[in-house]
Amino acid sequence: MQASGMPADRPPAAPPGPAPEDFPDDVPDAFGDAFPDAFADDSAEAMVSAFITLVTDVDRTPAYRARMEGSAGRPLPRSAISILFVLQRHGPLGVKEIADRLGVEQSTASRQIRPLEDNGLVRRTGDPRDGRAVLLDVTDDGRAARERIRQVWLRDIATVWRDWAPEDRAQLGALLTRFRDSYQDLRDRRGDP
Repeated sequence: MQASGMPADRPPAAPPGPAPEDFPDDVPDAFGDAFPDAFADDSAEAMVSAFITLVTDVDRTPAYRARMEGSAGRPLPRSAISILFVLQRHGPLGVKEIADRLGVEQSTASRQIRPLEDNGLVRRTGDPRDGRAVLLDVTDDGRAARERIRQVWLRDIATVWRDWAPEDRAQLGALLTRFRDSYQDLRDRRGDP
């Protein structure tokens, strides 16, 4: 989750405990020379994993997806919404780059992009690095639709913690930002998209 309250491009399912070979040699091991064989259910790692699973599960429920799709102001499948967020965050991108970021086949990404183009939320532009290549970029209407969807997420977050003290909200935001940045650093070191 980003500091703005946005979920990742595509939240991962809760992974099993990390294995030593999952980390590059230059990433310090918080457990000394070896990872434990298993993490306890009440470990911090298990709690983070449970949180990610909750966010992923909520995102997959039909009612929540309908709310997200409806908030776009026009009918859009969830997959198209994910592409809209990827392009807003990382674009302009080619279809292959979008597919890589979402972990889908290029042909699947192409099909998922079509509703965005048909609705005027995404446009094709020439790639300045290669005149034969095409990039996709978010239009003004696409940015407005993305912002409407984002506001639904932010209202949900505000509802969840409405009884929390302001300092608790700030602390969680700071810790999630730190976790996100560290996780992104690990992804960068691994070369993940």
